[in-house]
Amino acid sequence: MTAAVGEGGMKVQSGENGIQDISYRLTFPTPVSGGVHSWTMRQMAVFHHHDPNDLQNLWIFFHVGHDTPMQQEIKQYVSISQQGLRSDHAWYTLHSAAFSSCLDNWRSYVNSLGYEVDRHTDRSLDYILRNIDRFLTAGGATNLTVIHNTRDLLVPTSYRLRVILDTLAKLGDLSSGLSSRHNSTDNGFQKLVTCVGYHEDHLEGCIVGVEVLKEKIKDILNMSTLGLDFRMAHEMLDLNNRMVVLNDRMIKANKVVTILTLLYLPASLMSSIFGMNLFKFDDGTTEKFKVSEQIWIYVVATIILGFLTYVMWYLWSHKKQIMRIFRFPELRVHQETKEMSSDT
Repeated sequence: MTAAVGEGGMKVQSGENGIQDISYRLTFPTPVSGGVHSWTMRQMAVFHHHDPNDLQNLWIFFHVGHDTPMQQEIKQYVSISQQGLRSDHAWYTLHSAAFSSCLDNWRSYVNSLGYEVDRHTDRSLDYILRNIDRFLTAGGATNLTVIHNTRDLLVPTSYRLRVILDTLAKLGDLSSGLSSRHNSTDNGFQKLVTCVGYHEDHLEGCIVGVEVLKEKIKDILNMSTLGLDFRMAHEMLDLNNRMVVLNDRMIKANKVVTILTLLYLPASLMSSIFGMNLFKFDDGTTEKFKVSEQIWIYVVATIILGFLTYVMWYLWSHKKQIMRIFRFPELRVHQETKEMSSDT
């Protein structure tokens, strides 16, 4: 569980006569059988009731699965423990067995994450740089999902490793203190100090690798976000251009309708006026089609009214420019001079 990545550190409770209860939990990756670069997280817990006087020592191991590497190490130790081994030998053998059976996979796991990060980084760069206009439709969304999943694996990894390092450091300090009570330098406590140092160096390198991978994931996510922003801006710009074109077409259409209305409105008005009974152009004595001699009145009145209508529309639509010219005649002269010079 990602929320529990900070748990499991080493706890030591001291009692009388130097008796100590030691407990810690180790989280470690395990490859999934049948999967390529597929891993799952497992946990193993150790409890050790240590009596420095060799009167009572108790070891309890919690581990997942049957016949695990830890169980094999315990069985091997039990087979030789009948030879009257010292407690410092058990201290070294069983603690080091717990570490060696759980921590060796971390380097392979981090290397696997690095492979995934590099692979998805190359894919994302290809999508962004070569297919930025089809970033989502070309599989970019799926690739972003995988990158986010890889980041979710990297983030808790460094914390898990730090918890293990803290456990190793505490166990190393405890072993060093117990080793100082023995006259022999080649005792199990001192051996465990050396073993702990090896695993600390090993895991510190893994932590550095994880931090580098996290930075790479952050960079590629930023680049992917930039690519998506660019694509979104491109889509919005294209939509805006289409709206501008549509608006121009609507303006042109409205202008045509307005001009046609201005042309036909005076004629319609005059035909309505002269079609009323107020005017009589013939005596009605013949059934033949006859055009009145006064038809020129209708034509002239229509042209004059149409011209006046167009002038009024033009003056109203350009009233700001006209007011500016009549209000500042010197500005008009300056503009005319500037236009002449630019033409020249």
